[in-house]
Amino acid sequence: MSRVLNADTSLSVAPDTRRRIFAAAEALNYTKHQRRATPAASTIGLVQWYSEAAETNDLYYRAVRWGVETQLQADGFAIDHVFASDTLPSTELAGLIAIGKYSEAQLANFKALGLPLVIVDQDTLAQEISCVTTSFGDPVDRIVQHFLAAGHRRIAMITGAEQTTDGVPLTDARLTAFKRAMSRRATLDEALIFPGPFTIEGGYQTMTAVIEKLQGDLPHAFFVASDTMAIGAIKALQEHHIQVPEQVSVIGFNDLAVGRYISPSLSTVQVATQLMGMNAARLLKDQLDGLATTPVRITLGSTLLLRDSSD
Repeated sequence: MSRVLNADTSLSVAPDTRRRIFAAAEALNYTKHQRRATPAASTIGLVQWYSEAAETNDLYYRAVRWGVETQLQADGFAIDHVFASDTLPSTELAGLIAIGKYSEAQLANFKALGLPLVIVDQDTLAQEISCVTTSFGDPVDRIVQHFLAAGHRRIAMITGAEQTTDGVPLTDARLTAFKRAMSRRATLDEALIFPGPFTIEGGYQTMTAVIEKLQGDLPHAFFVASDTMAIGAIKALQEHHIQVPEQVSVIGFNDLAVGRYISPSLSTVQVATQLMGMNAARLLKDQLDGLATTPVRITLGSTLLLRDSSD
């Protein structure tokens, strides 16, 4: 298990097995409430942006979903799961919580249902839809400040490339925050921004390509948009005999539990993923109870955690 957690690419492990191991490690940091909804409970539709396989490969959204489910079950609601690529369940729903990022057309379809509605992990207040998000600007600014204080001047970023399930490209909010922070505090070099998929393999492949392209001119500091990508990036550095953090510092984002178990342990930004989900469920209940009558945006703070992967 430890070799898998450290993204040992020499170990032959089936993708499904690897995902189960990472999910199990993440579950060490999660205590699920066992209270069951009563048969007479209202049913809440829970829309998941990722498929089950994709969600397991990026544990951020799994943790958010756990938070939603925990709070809904504690409040006595039944849950009807559906993925964004599917049609909404035919069951009569009392409300809807959608996890992930959605296009204008998808958001309009949600609103057209006329149900109490909350979006998690996307700022939809401009669309007059209640939402729960996390802070990006402040923690990314702190990352840049930390790298500069450590003497790094060439700071690179591995950013996530993604799109909605109906094909609309998305801009990583961490990338926007990084560009702003670098422009304000240092010299932004667009050539040191490298996109890749939000997966361990994506981080590994992207960092491998960067190492092969830049060779001896590799930046000494990398901000990586997610912990899953950062784990793969560190493995690529280690395979090329580049010491972390002695030669290259790496900071991720999300504080997934698995980041504490790899070597070196991953510096990251702690995001209250389960709390995001729980707040979404509470906000939906406030709508159902008539306590929230106008759209609300809840933005949770985040904390920079410095561990062994950065100096």
